[in-house]
Amino acid sequence: MKILFTDLDGTLLTDDKRIVDADMVAIQKMIVAGHKFVMTTGRPLTSVKKLAEKYGFLKPGYFLVSFNGGLIYDCGKGEPILTRRISVDDVKFIMDEAHRRGMHAHTYAGDLVVSEHETEQLKRYCSLMQMDYVVVNDIREYFKSPPFDSPSVPINVVVKPPIKVNIITPFEHSSLEEFRTDMRKTTEGKLFDVFSKPEMLEFSHLQSNKGDAVRFMADFYNVPVSETVAVGDEENDCPMIKAAGVGVAMVNASDVVKKCADYVTVNDNNHAGIAEVIEKFVMKD
Repeated sequence: MKILFTDLDGTLLTDDKRIVDADMVAIQKMIVAGHKFVMTTGRPLTSVKKLAEKYGFLKPGYFLVSFNGGLIYDCGKGEPILTRRISVDDVKFIMDEAHRRGMHAHTYAGDLVVSEHETEQLKRYCSLMQMDYVVVNDIREYFKSPPFDSPSVPINVVVKPPIKVNIITPFEHSSLEEFRTDMRKTTEGKLFDVFSKPEMLEFSHLQSNKGDAVRFMADFYNVPVSETVAVGDEENDCPMIKAAGVGVAMVNASDVVKKCADYVTVNDNNHAGIAEVIEKFVMKD
């Protein structure tokens, strides 16, 4: 048995957010052969589950790693097998610093995006993720006393300690680099931070990264790490590319990802790059 970990945007998904037919055929082929297919993403679980449902992945053999490793979901059982949370106080500190610099910040509660400010970045993000949002005065009070009687909060939302906080800048990428450097004076050795996009910086549990997700799943299912394959295109994919038995960068990946990979695909995300990886590294035996 092998486990394939694949990023979504720029990897499994085309630029217009589809999975091409050749990739679907290859994925189904590997599942029938008894391998496991894991979609790994910085997206919240609610968002990636919608994608999994669309393509018929909510069944045995398929898994979702959301929040960059903060939550691992077994599609066959319909339940998480791992959740790593962070403190509300840490989230509040980071959000306050981001807002002070004119940046957007949000976290998550169940199937809601939670922010203290309604911004254009919040609206665009939620539109892309197909998620609802709620704006609160103080997230510490929100997570302490869930306002379930509020008409703005859907009845199915379960408010628990947050898994991740996102910072989105309306400025140049360098503004986030400076922000990360300043935050690390407090968060280094305590929280994991990574760029999921040039304009988005994420903070999560110290072990919430795609590399730890690879190691956790390999151990959980008693599969040697040497039998794992990971493929991606952005900085947040590097931990899993380095952790896997075979680390793959898409040909359209950033230079930093290509440098940490064992193999760079011939085909990009729009032309069945995942099918290439499956045929070359998963089904080769």
